[in-house]
Order: sequence, then C-alpha cells, then structure tokens
Amino acid sequence: MLHRRTTFILLCAGIVTVLAVLLSRSRDSALSRGDHKAHDLLARHGRGTPPNPKLIFLAIDSDSVGLDAKADLENLFGITDEKTPEARALTAMSEHWPWPRSVYAQILDRLIAAGAKVVVFDLMFTKPTEDDGVFREALERYAGRVVIGSNFTTSLAEESGRMDASLASPSNALIPPTDTPDSRVGFVNFWPDSDGIIRQARFQANFAQFLGAAGNLGEKDHPSLAAQAVRKFGRPQLVPTDNSSHTFRYTAARQQGFRPRSIFEIFVPEYWTRNFGAGAAFDGAIVVVGAAGNWQHDEHQTPFGLTSGPEIQLNVINALLHREFLRPFSAPAWLVTYLVTGALAACLNIFCSQPLLRLGLLSVVSFAWLGIQLPLFNQLGLLAPIAGPLAIVSATGVAVLIYDLVRTAAEQLRLHLTLQERKRTQEMLERVNAELEQRVTERTAELTQANTLLTGSLAEKDVLLKEVHHRVKNNLQVISSLLSLQSGYIKDPVALQVFTESRNRVRSMALIHEKLYQSQDLSRIDFEDYIKAVSSGLLATFAGRSSSIRISVDVDRVMLPVDSAVPCGLIVNELVTNCFKYAFAGTETGEICVSMKRIDAAQLRLSVSDNGVGFPKDLDFRNTESLGMQLVTTLADQLDGTVALKNGCGTTFEISFPEANPIKV
Repeated sequence: MLHRRTTFILLCAGIVTVLAVLLSRSRDSALSRGDHKAHDLLARHGRGTPPNPKLIFLAIDSDSVGLDAKADLENLFGITDEKTPEARALTAMSEHWPWPRSVYAQILDRLIAAGAKVVVFDLMFTKPTEDDGVFREALERYAGRVVIGSNFTTSLAEESGRMDASLASPSNALIPPTDTPDSRVGFVNFWPDSDGIIRQARFQANFAQFLGAAGNLGEKDHPSLAAQAVRKFGRPQLVPTDNSSHTFRYTAARQQGFRPRSIFEIFVPEYWTRNFGAGAAFDGAIVVVGAAGNWQHDEHQTPFGLTSGPEIQLNVINALLHREFLRPFSAPAWLVTYLVTGALAACLNIFCSQPLLRLGLLSVVSFAWLGIQLPLFNQLGLLAPIAGPLAIVSATGVAVLIYDLVRTAAEQLRLHLTLQERKRTQEMLERVNAELEQRVTERTAELTQANTLLTGSLAEKDVLLKEVHHRVKNNLQVISSLLSLQSGYIKDPVALQVFTESRNRVRSMALIHEKLYQSQDLSRIDFEDYIKAVSSGLLATFAGRSSSIRISVDVDRVMLPVDSAVPCGLIVNELVTNCFKYAFAGTETGEICVSMKRIDAAQLRLSVSDNGVGFPKDLDFRNTESLGMQLVTTLADQLDGTVALKNGCGTTFEISFPEANPIKV
C-alpha cells in the first residue's frame, strides 16, 4: 500500500510539474499572469531605482492648457507688458489648444538657455502648421540637445487585407525625411505584456519586429525616445544595442518619483525664480515635456496603476542611467526551479503522512519561497518564477490529500466487509471449537495422569543432579581450602604464587558447580553472574597489592553449558590474573574489563582488556613458557575458538568461539 501511494505521489508531482512548465511558457496563461501580479507587488513594495535629480518632468496639464489671459496673466501673475517673451508665450498658451508651434520653440529656448542638457518632447507633431518654421529653426539650432516623438502605428491594408505598420513621424516641415533615422526623433511606444501592463521597454525596433512581418517602410531599426535622450545626455554606452525588450525597475509610484511641474510656470517670473531657482534647476538636466493626465489619452497601465507616458519615459531614462534592469531567471535556472519544487513537494507528501503536519510543511515551503523574492528583487534584480512553484506545491498537496481520503474510505469499507466475514467465520469456529473442547478434555485427562508420573521422575532427577553438583563444589572447595592452608607454610614467593593461582583455578571451577545447583536449568549457567563472582574472588585475592584496580563486567545475557563455561571461566581467571600481575607495573590505579558479546546468532566473543602498560611486543603469547598463556591457548582450542591479541593503549585478548546449542534468553 505504501509503495502504491509513493508511486501515485511521484506520478502526480511529475504531471503537475510538467503542466506547470507548459502553462508558464504561455504569455497569457494563469501562471504567467500570476507571476506578473507577484512581480508588480514586488515593484510596489520593493526597492525602486533612486530618482536622478537631473530628470525633470514639465507637464502640459489642465492648468497649463486652461490659462486665461485676463484672469491669470494680469490679475494672478501680474504680467502687464505684453511684449516680453514670457508674456507672448503665456498669451499664446491661453488662446487655444493645441498651442502654436512657436510656443514649443520658446519652451526650447527657455530651457536650453537655463542650461538644460537635453529637452525631450513626448509629443507628436505629425501635422504641419503655419508656424512650423519657428519651431523648425529651434530644432535645428539645438539639434544635439533635443528629441521629439514618433509613433509606430498599425492599419489594415485594403488590398491585402492584412495589418501593416507605419511610423508616425514629425511633420516634414519640422524634420525633413532622411534615409537614416534622424537623431532628433525617437519612438514613444511601449509594448505592454499580455495583461496590458507596461513593464518592459525597447530601445530600438523595426517594423518586422512590430508586426512579425516586414512593414511598409522596411526593416531598419528606429531608436526610442529614451535611447536618444540618454545618448544626447552623453551616456551612449548605457543604451542596449539589441532589439529585445528589457524589464526596467520603476522609480516610485506615479507622480512621486518625478513630480510633474506645470510647464506654464517657466514663463511666470515669480515661479521661475521661486520654483526653478531662476533656471538653475534645469542646469545639466534632461527635461521631459509631455501631457499629464489622460486628457490627451497618454496614460498607460503600470504596476503602479495608470501613469502618464512622459512619466514612464522618465522611469525608463532613470533606469538606463542607473543600469537598473530586472532579469528573469535563465531558462535552465527556471526549469531547475520547477523541477526542484516538484521533487520537494513529492518528498514532503511521501515522508509526511499526517495531513495537518504535511499542510504545515507545504505552507512553510511556500512562504519560504515567497520570503526570498524580495531580496532577489532588491539586491540581485532577479524576477523568479512564483506562481508556478506555488501551484506545484498546492496542486500536489491537494491531489495527495484527496488520494489519502479516498484510500482511507476504501480501507474502511474493506475493513467493514472483513469484519462481517470474520463474524460468520467466528460462528462456524465456535461450533467446531465446542467439539474439539470435548475431545481435548478427554485427552487432557489422559496426559495429566502421564505428566504426573513424569514430573515425579524429573523432580527426582533434579534433586540427584543438584546433589552431585553440590558435592563436586564442596570437594573442589575443600581442595581450594587445603591449598590455602598449605600456602601458609610456603616461604618461597614464587611457590606461593603458584599455589595461589592453582587455588583460583580450582575456585573458578567450584563456582561453576555452585551456580549450576543454584540455577533452575541444571545444564547451563548465567555467564554474567558467574563472571562477576570470579572477578570478586580475584579482586579479594589481589586486594593487598592492587587496591585501586577495578574490574568492570560487560556481558550479554548468555546461558552457557558446562562444557563451555569451565574453559571460559579458566580463561578469564588466567587473563585477569596476568593483568593483576603484569599490566599495572609502576602504577597504583587501573581498570580491567571482562566482556562477552554475541557476534551473530551462534558466535560469541570473550574479551579481557586492561589499560595498563601493554603486552611485550617481542613476546609471542602462543610460544611462551607461561603456564597461564599455555592454558588460555589450550582452552581456546578446546572451545574450537581463536585467540587474538590487540596491543595498543593497554592489552586486549579476544577469544571468538561457536556457541554450543545456543538458546534464546
């Protein structure tokens, strides 16, 4: 069942990931729109491009086009001399809209004289007028410092029935046509995304690119208004030379990054001095002149809402000057993001079976991915996929939740049917059981009688065996006592040591029989209990000269038969005795560790180790005159085992041997 669930989750996560990848590649898909909305949110709340103080927006607003010659010029501004350039300009503005072209010539003269480095007219001058000559002279006079707008437009060709493109350029009376684009002209178009919001700008474009087929003016590239302005500002290296769209970082919300200033103010002496420092504000600046408000149908949707075209141009120019462009994830990074998200969603659903915990973890992953978007946007200028990864996590989680609910319901139904079947089976078994109980009762009575006889025989056998072990233990204890008494008359320390070691060997064998007649199982002993008793006896024997040496016992629960227990006990006796005798020469403290561990189901390892001076490296323990080491080797052979010596920080002897008739304890 778990394997089936894992397969479903992997398949589901894979399908969701593939669908998300395919949908996200479509410009008009829900995922693409979701990414756009998320990136707009980042644009509104994230870092904007710092506003360049040398970018100024002079707005042709309702105040500028609604001037009244009597009320405003004379009464409000106090301008009575109609012969001054300012009065002539304001009077022309107040007469009618559109303004005479001479007004733009006066605007250009005023700004250039104040030191403006570039004057950008985000306006269309496509139709000729009677006073084009004055403006034309100004455009020629300031050709290196002025840019005016052109516009890509489309129309339906009657003959072919297809859309064709044209470039609405300034009137020939202002700028005569040339074979190459005039440096004073730049297109004002922005190409919005599929949701109608402007996030990108192109700095050069052609008709083939505009329509996807060649237009009626060829396929030469035309520069944008922003590109021409930055080039004339003296920073041509900042302008991209490709025809691609570039996502730029906006400066701020509308009318906050570049506050529009009514253009008529430059001709009012009081405002000119107070608001523009007598023209000092324009020194070395790029001044964009254009409509503010939608009265000229020049407002467009941006991440900050409806924004006037000139203000968008200022945002693009500002992004160019600061090199603040946003980069989407590269195709490989974008694909890896989707694949990693799908794999992570699959893993969380596979390894977390609790729905609430799984929902919490999926939410944490989603919020974590959202949390890193602002640093990516602010610090690195990256636009990461957002809607797609969140959709993968959510869709996979919902699908797995539905699967788990359906599977739980199916299991409950299966359990209900199983219980009904079991109930019927139980009734049948009860009938059969009644018959069997009668037969068992009769047979039990027969077996009880036979068992009573056997129990009596076994009890007699146990009593006899306990008596044998008890007498053997007593005899060995007598021998140990005789050796102890005899040692009291021995003056030779070597002979005394031999007697002591012999007494310890006899005592270790006596302990075997003592443990056997005390045990419930008369054929096996608990080796841990036995080793502790042997160790206590050895500690008592050597307490006089090694009072600070301790013995630790680490033995698995092993029940050894007599044939194995006797050799093991003698081996421990010999090795621990050697530790007391040789391992701690020159020191008063030390530790001896006796352990027995199961290597596998039928293999044991007995080890005796110390942290003393170590076994002499030039001495072969298998070929030595020491009776103790000879006994260890002989007893290991008797166990069909092997002896290994590890000489490092102290000495460790390991005896590995097969367990005879192993039993579970």
